[in-house]
Amino acid sequence: MDLRKRLARMDTLSRRHQPEAEFAAPGDGDPEAVREQLGLQVVSSPAGDVWQREDLRRDVPLPAGPVPDLSGFLPAGTPRGLRWQDVLFLDTETTGLSGGTGTLVFLMGLAWWDDDGAFRVRQMFLPGPGREGAMLQGVADLAADRQVVATYNGASFDLPLVRTRARLNRRPDPVAELVSWDLLVAARRSWGRALENCRQQTVETAVCGRERGVGDIDGALIPATYQRFLHASELGDLPQVLRHNRRDMDGLGLVLAALADEAAALQRPPAGDEPWCCAWSRALLGERRRCGETAAAWARGVDETAASDRAVLDAIRQLKRVADWEAVTRLVTVGLERWPDHQRLHYEAAVLFEHRLGDPARALVHARALGDDHRLTRLAAKLATSS
Repeated sequence: MDLRKRLARMDTLSRRHQPEAEFAAPGDGDPEAVREQLGLQVVSSPAGDVWQREDLRRDVPLPAGPVPDLSGFLPAGTPRGLRWQDVLFLDTETTGLSGGTGTLVFLMGLAWWDDDGAFRVRQMFLPGPGREGAMLQGVADLAADRQVVATYNGASFDLPLVRTRARLNRRPDPVAELVSWDLLVAARRSWGRALENCRQQTVETAVCGRERGVGDIDGALIPATYQRFLHASELGDLPQVLRHNRRDMDGLGLVLAALADEAAALQRPPAGDEPWCCAWSRALLGERRRCGETAAAWARGVDETAASDRAVLDAIRQLKRVADWEAVTRLVTVGLERWPDHQRLHYEAAVLFEHRLGDPARALVHARALGDDHRLTRLAAKLATSS
C-alpha cells in the first residue's frame, strides 16, 4: 500500500466517532443536568451541536464617537470606515497553556456591540472532544460580518490555537480574514510604564476602574475543572469558569474603550500636569505614528527632575528631531546633574555643544568624560583655531 492510500485509510478511521446523540461523559454524573445548571442551550447546525448561552451586558457601553485611529497603539492599523459594531472580541478557555495540538478550546467567548449599542456576550461550551466543528462554525458565522478580531494576548495564544483547532478539524481559520488587534500590545504601549504589570485584570482595575469582585477562579485551575466534567460530569467550578470568561469579555470591551480615550488624549495639546510616565508613553506613541510634532509636544512634558534615564534619553531623541535645542539642553544638563557618570548623556552633550550650539569648550568637558580621543583632538583643534 503506497503512502497516499495509507493516509487516506488513516483519515477514514479518524473520522469514525460515536454519534453525538449517543454521547455521554464517562462517570456517574448527568451531562444534561450540568448543561441546564450552566444555563446553556443546545444549538444545532450542519456542523453539529454546541452548548451555548448569550448575555446582554449593560455595564459595557458603546464608546462615544467614531472608532479612532489606533495606529501606533497596535501593529495593525484601523480599517477605513470601521464601526464599533465591526469589532469581534474573542477569548478562549482551554485544557492547557501550551497551545499545542493536544490543547482543546472547551469554552469560546465572543462579544460585540450590536446595532442598538448593546454589548452581547456569546459563550460556546464544548461538551466533549471531537465536537469542535459547531463551535468553529459559530465563530465563522459571527466573523463573517466583521472586520476586526480583538483579543488580549491573543496574537500569541488564542488565535494560533483557534487556527490549529480549525486545521485539525479540516476547516478554514474562522478569523483569518479579520484584522487582529491584540489589546495587550496597546496596553503595554499606553500604560506599561505606569503599571506594575499589564495583565488584563490589572488594566481593568487601574485604568478602567473596574473590580472583578468575588466569584472568579484562578486561571491555573480552569483546565482541571473541565477535566472533571469530562471524566465524571461534575459541575464543580464550571459556573466560575463561565463567569471568568464572561468577565474577560466585558474587560475587553472596557479596555478598548479606554484605548479610544487614550487615542483622543494623544491628539490634544498636553495640559502640562500629566505624570512624566504618561507623557513619556504618549511621546513614544506619537513617534510610532511618525508624528514628530506630537512626539515632541509630549516629550516636553517628561519631567527631567523625576523621570527615568530611559525617559530622558527618549525625550532627547524626539526633541532633536524638531530641533528644540533649548529643551534638549535642559534635559541633558539636569540629567547629568542626576547621573554624573552617564555615558550616553555625556555623548548627547558633546554632540549638542559641538555641532548644534557651537560651544567646543563645553563639548570638550563631555568628550573627556567619554574618553573619546578622536573628538578630543578635533575639539582641541577647533579651540586653537578660535583663539
